[in-house]
Amino acid sequence: MSSWLEQEAINETTFREMNEWTVEANDARPGMHRHMDVYLCECSDSRCTDPISLTRLEYEAVRAVPVRFAIALDHENPEIDRVIFESKRFATVEKFYGAPKKLAWSTNPRR
Repeated sequence: MSSWLEQEAINETTFREMNEWTVEANDARPGMHRHMDVYLCECSDSRCTDPISLTRLEYEAVRAVPVRFAIALDHENPEIDRVIFESKRFATVEKFYGAPKKLAWSTNPRR
């Protein structure tokens, strides 16, 4: 895998980890159950700070598959991502081959 593809996959897994911290922090606060939560876009652009809104059920559906990520609309990289779901608020992408897929799987925080 070329180094830029590896770095893009690392960026996505880093954002996923940050969103997991957000979930843990929200769960630790009593009364923090909202209809929508705000997460960071989990795209491969390390400079991206776009917020995305998902219900907890939507977020859990993305996290249920280790190679899936929640991103802002039109933030996918077709070289490593396949869009599998799109709403008005966010898209879900899946790593579909090779080293980016292996990295997403091996760094899954919910192993």
